[in-house]
Amino acid sequence: MRILFIHTFYKLPGGEDAVVQNEINLLTEAGHEVDLLSFNNAGGALLKLFLMPYNALAAKQTKDRLKVFRPDIVHIHNLHFAASAAVIRAINGAKIPMVMTVHNYRLLCPSASLYFNDRLFLDSLHAAFPWEAVKKGVYQNSRIITFWLALSNYLHRKIGTWKMVDRYIFLAEHSRQLFLQSSFDLDLQKTAIKPNFTPDRTIAEKPSVDTYFLYVGRLTEEKGVMTLLQAFAGTRIWLKIAGMGPLEESVRDYANFNDNIEYLGQQTREEINSLLDKATAVIFPSLWYETFGMIVAEAFAKAVPVITSDMGNMKILVTDGYNGKTFTPGDPIALRNCIEEFVKIPVEEQKLLRKNARATYELNYSPESNLKKIIEIYSSLTQ
Repeated sequence: MRILFIHTFYKLPGGEDAVVQNEINLLTEAGHEVDLLSFNNAGGALLKLFLMPYNALAAKQTKDRLKVFRPDIVHIHNLHFAASAAVIRAINGAKIPMVMTVHNYRLLCPSASLYFNDRLFLDSLHAAFPWEAVKKGVYQNSRIITFWLALSNYLHRKIGTWKMVDRYIFLAEHSRQLFLQSSFDLDLQKTAIKPNFTPDRTIAEKPSVDTYFLYVGRLTEEKGVMTLLQAFAGTRIWLKIAGMGPLEESVRDYANFNDNIEYLGQQTREEINSLLDKATAVIFPSLWYETFGMIVAEAFAKAVPVITSDMGNMKILVTDGYNGKTFTPGDPIALRNCIEEFVKIPVEEQKLLRKNARATYELNYSPESNLKKIIEIYSSLTQ
């Protein structure tokens, strides 16, 4: 099968970029012919933003690549904002089937995260036009840019661009339900579930588990970092934190005043793998509707249980008492109680949690399971 990937890279490398490369490698190794048409938001950002409703240059680049590569199917990841929805119309004009992976909620709300001012922001879900989002300036605290993003999406709803996508791929069920129940007017038959995957990095002989809990991710409010810090502060339970972000100073302050909290800064992939090897569990305390959590899949690959917020897709990825534990989102006391209960779990039960975590990975988040799912989706549109 000949597959063309289309992806806009952000100014700073992110999780979506890694997902795209993982899928390209997976399909290539399986013997498929894969090409990538990439765009980039770095350089000339204002012009690219201005052209977001219809970037004619991006449309031309897409048409040219389609003629040269002649794919059987096109897989879109990120169009924001350098590529624009013009890419979809170009593919539709060439009468080639296309799928799009939904990595965020940008098609529902300019915020992209459904989170604003330290709380969930769901006002846009059922609105014909997200005026409340515009009033609040949910994108970069700018009413003007928020309006421009909202207008672009609205115009393409009206002219049917989003309906040209043959299959929307969601990473978990909760995200799909948000779209299905919103004003986006999406047909269930045009959706599919395919989570992200992570390469199997387990080692032959599992090292002994250490006594620390681990957080890996951006240090931001919506990631639940303050909930995490407050839960561990004043306890004797060891927490290691890896990552960077706006709350780095707060993390350093907590680490300075609490001997049990250790801030590691940004870590390499190899260092994170090493940290996962001996972690008791990974903490994933997010406050927004995560579309997926790569660190969850990475933890399960290492047979490490996950303690996560009981909300959205997270309570689908993590089954309480089976491959981890869940707690009330944003409640540091609930998280602390959960952790204290976790450390008291008998050794044999902890071993079972680890075994189940690994089984979850093999069933849902391994390269093998992912290849099967993605080919099934492609084949349903090309045969």
